[in-house]
Amino acid sequence: MPGVIVRTATRSGPVNPTVPASGRYFVVGQFDRGRTDVAQQVRSLAELEVLYGGRVAYGSAYDDLRMFFEEGGTEAYVIRVVGPAATKGTLNINNGAGSPAPALRVDALSAGAWSAGVKVTVAAGTLPDTFKVIVDGPLESDTETYDNLATAADAVGALTRSRYVRGADLGAGVPAPRSATALSAGSDDRASVTASTMGDALAKFGKEYGAGAVAIPGYTSALVGAALMAHAKEFRRLALMAAAQGASDADYLNAADTLIGLDGEYGGLFGPWVSIPMGGGRTKLVSPEGYVAAARARAHLSEGPWRAPAGELAIARFVVGVERELTRAQGDTLDEGHVSAIRTIAGTTRLYGWRSLSSDVDNYALLVGRDVLNTVAYEAEARLEPYVFRTIDGKGQLLASVASTIVGILDPMRAAGGLYERTVDGQQVDPGYSVDVGPTVNTDAVLAANKVAAVVALRVSPVGTLIDLTIVKAGLTATV
Repeated sequence: MPGVIVRTATRSGPVNPTVPASGRYFVVGQFDRGRTDVAQQVRSLAELEVLYGGRVAYGSAYDDLRMFFEEGGTEAYVIRVVGPAATKGTLNINNGAGSPAPALRVDALSAGAWSAGVKVTVAAGTLPDTFKVIVDGPLESDTETYDNLATAADAVGALTRSRYVRGADLGAGVPAPRSATALSAGSDDRASVTASTMGDALAKFGKEYGAGAVAIPGYTSALVGAALMAHAKEFRRLALMAAAQGASDADYLNAADTLIGLDGEYGGLFGPWVSIPMGGGRTKLVSPEGYVAAARARAHLSEGPWRAPAGELAIARFVVGVERELTRAQGDTLDEGHVSAIRTIAGTTRLYGWRSLSSDVDNYALLVGRDVLNTVAYEAEARLEPYVFRTIDGKGQLLASVASTIVGILDPMRAAGGLYERTVDGQQVDPGYSVDVGPTVNTDAVLAANKVAAVVALRVSPVGTLIDLTIVKAGLTATV
């Protein structure tokens, strides 16, 4: 039947605009199910539930990512962590011989007890002399059918498309028909998961995933801060951290003191915890990293990485409150101590700081400086890749192409206000950046070594964190 068929459906959950790649959120956590060997891209709460399951009592990442998506975030990468003795559920399916022997083994795609909710059926195929394998997943009405299989090897190949299981040919011929049978329950060995285990998992977010913000929600900065900061520095990202539920101002200031240093430009500490709705009038306190990551993603979408995701832009859409209200004086004290406060302003919850943990306050008092540099670095690496293995010509054409490509990254930032250009009498003196590929950078020795060098300097626009207004009352006879 030729033509086009269009169907419509209804779903719940937020639908957010695509944000720049730099607005990504990287999360390490514990989930009901899901792959543990690689990070997977997640673009919605519905997709998170398909890949990793729903909320679990022993993990914070589900609520964190729910908050991220509900607050306007659109792209996350997730790593699930399990203990070293984790196992996958399995099921052996025999052949139809007089003395049955295992012909096909079906293994859960990932470790955990969730596999007991997966059932496998073997039935006659649609074509003669074939069979089909039916996999009923853990979600309601979630069924996969692999039809017209002739051998166990065919079944193994077909099950590579399954979201829940994989197959193994045990060499005993064709599997016999079998009614729906559940896989055994695996184990995630979560009792063996430690803060160190979580920190080690960060390595799976390789450089190829690009810029963004990274967090291990539910684990305090005291437990994972060092690992997050080291990862952020190595892979040019921002580490988002928080203290424990119930932490006082003094606790936050002490937590910041332990992390402040020359590499502190790569991370920020945020608090207090925030409250999210749970239905039926109930709320739940959660660590705030997902909310902060979403505010950052919205800032990257609305303007760019130079926009601090604080103030009115960060007004909460899903978060309904904070663990405890902070006065302006408390917020100022936290800000001076390198802690970004989450406050109630004009009846709305909003992030009211974007402080880094850097001791270099002249250059990196706020996280925007490092965020801009991280974004430029990843963008430049991607755009300059086509020039690798190009001939270095004596006319300087390759050098000019490299320079113009970098300018193509920086000048739109300048035009949008992200780079601070200098003007005199309305005339531009310098654009706020420079790109040098000249002979002092690309000497004969550098070029002879098959290298091309470029030196980029840029001036990130400052952020107005305080508006100082003076109002003077004039007398009736005074000049105003």
